Amino acid sequence: MAERGIREIDNPEELLEMGLVAGIQSGKFENAIEFFQKATDLQIDNPRAWFLLGVAYDYQNQLDKGIACYKRALELNPDYMEALVNLGTNYTKIGDNTMAIACFLEVLDIKPDYYEAMVNLGISYLERGDIEEAIDVCQRALVINSRYQIAYNTLGRAYMQLNEQDKAADFFREALDIDSLYYEPYNFLGLIHVDKKEFEEAIEHFERSIELNPFYQLAYNNLGVVYAMIGDLSAAIECFKTAVEIEPKYFEALHNLASAYEEAEDYDKAAEYEDLAYGE
Repeated sequence: MAERGIREIDNPEELLEMGLVAGIQSGKFENAIEFFQKATDLQIDNPRAWFLLGVAYDYQNQLDKGIACYKRALELNPDYMEALVNLGTNYTKIGDNTMAIACFLEVLDIKPDYYEAMVNLGISYLERGDIEEAIDVCQRALVINSRYQIAYNTLGRAYMQLNEQDKAADFFREALDIDSLYYEPYNFLGLIHVDKKEFEEAIEHFERSIELNPFYQLAYNNLGVVYAMIGDLSAAIECFKTAVEIEPKYFEALHNLASAYEEAEDYDKAAEYEDLAYGE
């Protein structure tokens, strides 16, 4: 049906709807890209078509292509907030926090009470090391929506960086009180338990985070660190390998994997992963 639709449909709006139904909603993102690409070919000045094409590329983890599509959508409609938010999010993912911050600030110029964008801005500030700015913007978001769990999680991360672990833990628990299925706070609570040498509790929290999101590479890496600390190198290696399978360029997991193999006296494997960590 999708192949026939791509060939036969010449109406851009129909192509966009088919891309959503037969592509995005069905998890068939390659189909979505084909539908949305044809829509942009037929109607090159349609900002929604470019936006949806960017979304489809994001699902394929083709962030650079997503960025290009969002930029094109914004050239056609500079006030397209969803495109600005996604563009900022992609910049955060590739580590360009300065550009991400610029995007989220522009969103807030258009809609000052957009609390989700405030928290995205806070995350970018946090990634850039501007901790006080991150705290301020997340607190402002909570004035608008006191039940926004991501704001509490981000505040917890900020206070962790300030080494105020008890305060951080309170924010993570607040996030979980709102949404017990939110996987990130479990990971960060696990790190707090590691700092306190409470390894059993740390393992429980990392495992819960992974249970809720089996593709969360940070929790696998952190779980591997705990296993290495308690001397279970076999379990540690499996955790680090899973983290790398999810994110092949995850430097910390690659480095930890190399260290674990070295401790296990498998020096060839250690050298292999150390080379991968440093791009050699």
